[in-house]
Amino acid sequence: MSTPLSIYVLVDALGWDLVKRAPFLDEVLTDRRWLVTILGYSSGAIPTLLTGKTPAEHGHWNLFYHAPGQSPFRWMRPLAKLPEGLVENKFTRRAIKHVSRRLSGYTGYFSIHSYPIAHLPLYDMTEKRDIYQPGGLDAPSLFDDLERRGITWECYNYHAHTDAQILALAPERARTTDARVLFLYLSGLDHYLHFNIHDEAGVAKQLAWYEAGLRGVWDAARQSGRDVRMFVFSDHGMTPIRWTYDLPRDIATLGLDAPDDYLAAIDSTMARFWVWNDRARAKLTELLVEHPCGQLLSRAELERLGIWFEDGRYYHMLFLAKPGVLLSPSHMGRIRFAGMHGYHPSEPTADAVLLSNVPVDKAVDHITGVRGVLLEDLGIAPHEAAA
Repeated sequence: MSTPLSIYVLVDALGWDLVKRAPFLDEVLTDRRWLVTILGYSSGAIPTLLTGKTPAEHGHWNLFYHAPGQSPFRWMRPLAKLPEGLVENKFTRRAIKHVSRRLSGYTGYFSIHSYPIAHLPLYDMTEKRDIYQPGGLDAPSLFDDLERRGITWECYNYHAHTDAQILALAPERARTTDARVLFLYLSGLDHYLHFNIHDEAGVAKQLAWYEAGLRGVWDAARQSGRDVRMFVFSDHGMTPIRWTYDLPRDIATLGLDAPDDYLAAIDSTMARFWVWNDRARAKLTELLVEHPCGQLLSRAELERLGIWFEDGRYYHMLFLAKPGVLLSPSHMGRIRFAGMHGYHPSEPTADAVLLSNVPVDKAVDHITGVRGVLLEDLGIAPHEAAA
């Protein structure tokens, strides 16, 4: 009797708000539910999916965190003393990214976005290794489970292939592979929705393309004669942007010096602050505590959401924008995105999905539960998982 074939598909930004309104392998993936995501971006949500732990437990959250002593950009500290107009250009930034990646040896996702060059030596990057490999995270993941149990697997993701290439090669792999697990990470939907979420016809067409591609994988796998299980899941949804707000403009009125008084990381939906004195904390608190475009989150709320870090490496203070508000300009760039994720997990458009052709424990309602679902599919008891 042949071993089963399990197809695990992570579709970035495939939100419940999308699949509840449009067909998506409905007759195949009959067990369907939404999942609450974490507060943050894919840099924290995907490790949460793979480990079954919160960011506070597995350690991966935002791409950048404060760690000047181990920064991959520390070699460029002399550049911080040069005039901003001399170094802040696309050519210098491209060179800094290339050199820093080579010197650090980091193999994970590596981007400096629009973080000020003068501040880069104050940061380290979370994703130092390829997270789709055993040992890729700072906590045991699904890939460590596979390796530890000697389960054969294949993984296809953006490191070597586009989504179109993955969906072109995956049917043949599903039909002929001897592997127990075929893991596909499809990242292109996230990019499309960032720019086109208001285009209903375009979004429907894009979803139909992914549905057709995955149907091809399913049909090919069935031709293998093996017992096929397919699980499609996501890290978060996508929220349509309604308006933008220039938060750095407000901060500039406070009379504080960066990075001497404080350090700010302005992301698309949140602003993270490290404060070095009481004056900076008081002024920032006064500005943000009743700000019309968002809220300053309390420690209790951050702990409840699983993103409180006692050492303060990701922030001392965290300001979160209201759903649909884009902080722009930000250190993610000046692009006026049509859609964004990274809002409070209670926002309905933030919900992720879990779709399966086999029954799943009805208690699973958060992305932390996905690893357990996949372990059960593989016949691995929780106490037998990599620890």
